[in-house]
Amino acid sequence: MRKVLGTLVVLAVLIGTQIAAANAAIVTFRQLFGGPLPDWALGIFVDSNHIYVVGPTYSFGPNIPNLFLSIFKLDNTHKCSVAVDFGMGIGDSGLRVVAYGGNVYVVGTTEYGTTPSPNVPENILLVKFDTNCNVLRAAVYDIDVRDVPYGLSISPDGSTLYIAGYTAGRSSSGAILLAIKTSDFSVAWAKLFNFTNPTPEERDTAYSAAFSSNKLYVTGRTSTGDLFVSRFDAATGNHELSKVFSTPQPEEGVDLVVAGDKVYVAGNYNDPIKRRDLLFMRLDTNLNLELARTFGTSATDEVSSLSMVGGLAYAVGDTGYFGTWNAALFAIDPSTGELSHTFVLMNGTYGRDSASTGTCLIFAGGSDIEGHWPTFYGVLDTVIAGTISFTISSPSPSITSLSVTPVFPTPTAERFTPTFNKPSGWGDVLYSWFCLNVMVVSTTTTSTVLTTSTLTLSTTTTKTEATTLTHSTTYSTTTTLSTTTTITQSTTTTLITTTTSTQYFAEPITTYVVPVLLVVIAALLGASLVIGQKRKSSPG
Repeated sequence: MRKVLGTLVVLAVLIGTQIAAANAAIVTFRQLFGGPLPDWALGIFVDSNHIYVVGPTYSFGPNIPNLFLSIFKLDNTHKCSVAVDFGMGIGDSGLRVVAYGGNVYVVGTTEYGTTPSPNVPENILLVKFDTNCNVLRAAVYDIDVRDVPYGLSISPDGSTLYIAGYTAGRSSSGAILLAIKTSDFSVAWAKLFNFTNPTPEERDTAYSAAFSSNKLYVTGRTSTGDLFVSRFDAATGNHELSKVFSTPQPEEGVDLVVAGDKVYVAGNYNDPIKRRDLLFMRLDTNLNLELARTFGTSATDEVSSLSMVGGLAYAVGDTGYFGTWNAALFAIDPSTGELSHTFVLMNGTYGRDSASTGTCLIFAGGSDIEGHWPTFYGVLDTVIAGTISFTISSPSPSITSLSVTPVFPTPTAERFTPTFNKPSGWGDVLYSWFCLNVMVVSTTTTSTVLTTSTLTLSTTTTKTEATTLTHSTTYSTTTTLSTTTTITQSTTTTLITTTTSTQYFAEPITTYVVPVLLVVIAALLGASLVIGQKRKSSPG
């Protein structure tokens, strides 16, 4: 029993040491918020001052569902939240968000519109806020029966917003790009483009657009299930170059990031054996493919966002590996295409969008209707990496310039304070920080080398003695004296070799080490109690 108690003490000390070491160098945070009815996040953005989260809410504002915006400070304290409504029987939702110069721009969908349809129309909604959640302007863009935005980007000078999505209707269907002036929300240019012959049910879709060096890079999928990447002139909307990547299976590009002179694309690939996998690609700015890899488990894995953090490309999405959907973060080395690590936010979560602070990933999504809380990170170590071979073509899409005139309705804005970290049971908004913890492990090897050298010095002395005798006879006697001196020198050389390896942990290692140690402690304690009982019951 004493040995077991001693072990428990050692393990307790180890746990305490581990907690102190890990928590000293890591920043992690998970926050759940919402109201009594379903709420979830579809977009997130971060700048030097705030975190911006958007999506639909069924809990706040009149005439639900409504678009909501929540703003947090970087210390995760809640600054403000607002629900935006456009009238009775009209559903509204926020999809993506960017901020620039004290203004916040949210793109989403609304049923406010005039296009006749057997069904309620869905149009593009754009709302401008200040950083106190005050609504400054709202506009609705009606192209055809159904208009859905997916991607939102802003020019470096903050003058132009770029919206990627699709339209489907009687007169036009296909991928769309809109350039919107932030000064008055007027349309600078709008393009409809297709690589295939679309229908309202099956059409090309643009999922993401990224601005870089006066170019607009766009990715999505064709109506035939192929991935495309295109480059447009950001000022005019003129098409410059496109590549279509095809396999016998469906694939799509859902997000892209331009960093330096490289274009990184995250998408989904329907693997014929492993179901649905993450697809990661690297291209140059002329859209030449440099590498392509797939990653996935034996279950369905999907991604919806891509962010560059600390030299790694993070693809954010979901995995069904554990039987229920959970948010999954795949970290990929963009230079080699190798998988660095994969973490899962357990307990029924999903990821829909992500943003980067440069050193931390912040992603948003929601929790499932069962309302598990708190959540915890787990390591997903069953990811299989694969290669993929494309048939690559360089078609010129059919392009039509669209004439789009916005309308400017006046919404109702209702401020609210959500409930935090208390599941509603209907699904809630979730966002989480995921920061790299750099743990440097140094191994020092000391080698002592003893070197002995012997130096021998020989000295010869010649002594001549002359003796003179009578009768003129002279005798000479020569004596040779030899002296040998030996000098031994010992030199000790110490060689010190230090090997430094860097290991990345995106969550304090206590998240998964401490539970294991606690299980070991419990097992040892249980064993000790059993042994103690047996000893008590033994005769004598």
